[in-house]
Amino acid sequence: MKVLLLIPSVYSLANTIRKGFLSLDYNTEVYDYRNDVSGNLKNVNTQMYRLPFSVRKKWNAYFMNKINVLHRKKFDNEHPDLVLIYNNEMLLPETIAHFKKSAKVMFFLGDNPFYTPTNDYYLHLLFSADMIISPDSFWTQQLELMGIKNCTTEYFNTQHNPFTQTENVEPHDLLFVGMSYVNSWGYKRALFLSHFADMDIRIHGNSAWYRWLEFFPQLKDKFILKGRYSDEYMDLLHRNAKIYPFDSNPGVLNGIHLRLFDCIEYDMLPIPEYRKDIQDVFSKEHLPIITDYSKAKDIVQHYLDNDTERIELVQSLKSFIRNNFNPEKSLGRILSRI
Repeated sequence: MKVLLLIPSVYSLANTIRKGFLSLDYNTEVYDYRNDVSGNLKNVNTQMYRLPFSVRKKWNAYFMNKINVLHRKKFDNEHPDLVLIYNNEMLLPETIAHFKKSAKVMFFLGDNPFYTPTNDYYLHLLFSADMIISPDSFWTQQLELMGIKNCTTEYFNTQHNPFTQTENVEPHDLLFVGMSYVNSWGYKRALFLSHFADMDIRIHGNSAWYRWLEFFPQLKDKFILKGRYSDEYMDLLHRNAKIYPFDSNPGVLNGIHLRLFDCIEYDMLPIPEYRKDIQDVFSKEHLPIITDYSKAKDIVQHYLDNDTERIELVQSLKSFIRNNFNPEKSLGRILSRI
């Protein structure tokens, strides 16, 4: 069996799912259309939102058609039996129909399909899927309510290539790496992290953070403006911190963010904001969960003050996710339903 993964190649998930399929003896190819679109076109596309709708509409038709030609060409060259698509990858309905003439089509929902504005066809495409993988039980329930029944809630333990440390990174107790937003989601994230402002934390993020640092000036000395970090540097940052406190994106209603699995694999203790799926999946694993922002600092401080407890808990969590959510097992459960 041959699998074509349509997914951004820079995401660790691409390598994770590819390894999972390879372990099942599936010939697997990863394709990222961004590698075949010129930088000029991508730059124009990022600025197109500034123009009137009539202009954006014509541009979107041109740009998406160009991307879909690339997707169909790759599909025709590879002749896969299964196409697994991350989010929507700018696909058009006619391209999905082309795939389905000779292959099964699966979607992995990386972002909430009801909040993702990149493709007007996103939800429409999901009705054509042979299987949809959702990391959020609420998304699954909502899709089923709409009439899409071939949807399953599933999680993947991320796979990281080991790196040899080639540069020094200053160790810190707490780490957060993530973008902010120009709407209230950004305020919520800054509010969450402000509870750790007098602790040894470093926040690596995009320029949108500056908007909210005015509301939370105690975070200014903790913030580092980042570009795209290499996998090696991300590896160093995580392995030189003890705890990763993280809020849940409001678009994730019940689900588990992949960052939780990342942290455990990096030997960090994740301390997440409450979500139903986190509590359900880790109910027997004693994972600390923040249910009240006002108590967040005390929870984190407990695990900073008790190194042995923290280290033993991380090792227990690592054993749990490797035994239950390694890519081979997760994909096996999914493929058994097609």
